[in-house]
Amino acid sequence: MEPGTSESGLNRIALEIQYDGTCYNGWQIQNSGKTVQGEIERAIKILIRKQVRLICAGRTDTGVHALGQVAHFDLEEKVSLQKLCIGLNGILERDISIKNAYNVLPDFHARFSAVCREYVYLIYNYYLKSPFVTNRALWINHPLDLDYLRKTAGYLVGEMDFKSFCKKNSASENTVRRIDSIEIEKYNEVIVIRFKGNAFLHNMIRIIVGTICRMFKDKMDPAYIVEIIKSKDRENSGDTAPPCGLYLRSVSYQPPLSSMESAFLEKMPF
Repeated sequence: MEPGTSESGLNRIALEIQYDGTCYNGWQIQNSGKTVQGEIERAIKILIRKQVRLICAGRTDTGVHALGQVAHFDLEEKVSLQKLCIGLNGILERDISIKNAYNVLPDFHARFSAVCREYVYLIYNYYLKSPFVTNRALWINHPLDLDYLRKTAGYLVGEMDFKSFCKKNSASENTVRRIDSIEIEKYNEVIVIRFKGNAFLHNMIRIIVGTICRMFKDKMDPAYIVEIIKSKDRENSGDTAPPCGLYLRSVSYQPPLSSMESAFLEKMPF
């Protein structure tokens, strides 16, 4: 069976999406407010005159950004992937972009087929504010020690119960997750924290960032985060870092999307 064609005759298409989440009430369609999902579904309906439902790899909250969100939908007919990308980008506002489109296998699922998700969190670490990081990063005006942050975050790598690091109304679900790696680097005044894992709880990354930054400010032993983990109590972790610093960077699949027919088969010459 060819990629993109199911036994029911429907063609499955995956979109790679980028967006600035500042002006949106998150990804998911709601009763009120503008959402990323709603805007893309509206654009698809305008372009191909079909109503579709997008299913994404990870729903992002209000103010959270994406560099590599993935969402799939089904169509009865074949469409030109390149025309789909160009057409949607012509309709969508400038803060949402379709980076690529793929004809995927019929059993591909943007959420459940994902084998790894990568998020980054940006911290602008300088004494004075900058207009260029507004709605793009968390501003912390006292120096942060990268070695301390790395050591503290290192205790969170692996599979464990992250109940202390999720929104309270999510704590009733299975809160065991696996973090494969947390890398922390600094580029000039910007600290980049990279998280890779199979899946993340609601607000998990933002609470982790808020916790390790608060622990540093309070001069706590990095190993104390183990006690926070063991407590399984949100009251013992730190503040929830603001959404503006969080980016869904990429989602990985097996086989990878790069092995599928896409709108742009060759790398751009720039």
